Amino acid sequence: MKVGNIFIILALTCVWILLREEFNVATLLSGLIFATAAHFFCYFALPTKDMSDVKFSKLATYPLFLIGQVYVAGFHVIKLIFAGADAEIIQVKTNIESESLRIILVDSVTLTPGSVLIRLEGNEFTLLWLKAKGSNLSVEEREESLKGALERRLIKAQK
Repeated sequence: MKVGNIFIILALTCVWILLREEFNVATLLSGLIFATAAHFFCYFALPTKDMSDVKFSKLATYPLFLIGQVYVAGFHVIKLIFAGADAEIIQVKTNIESESLRIILVDSVTLTPGSVLIRLEGNEFTLLWLKAKGSNLSVEEREESLKGALERRLIKAQK
């Protein structure tokens, strides 16, 4: 068994102990059993070989970053709603080469308020998004507004 696998099982066991809010032999053993079962299920069931072009160490803080982006976009959309907003369908191109990371980008963009995914094909995706009423942003400005910081963060996670 690899050291990485042992670390994952111990980390999942620690999460189990934290969730159970008690530390005794039964909790420790049940945590080890469930963590081992969960790890091996994920190892055999998830398509991790398809994600071999992703540096997972660079994605460790991405969920926290995404939460911050969701809040920022939420306040922006609130402002748009009160000031008046128009909906627009746009096509956005991405520079991310990894298919897995492109899917993470599209999911992240649609998690932020004000946009809905219509289609993803290759390195282009089509979105329905809210914009300020009467706004005439260039293509580059729209793309930066939608995917800028998220895409830059995910590009760093490519191998």
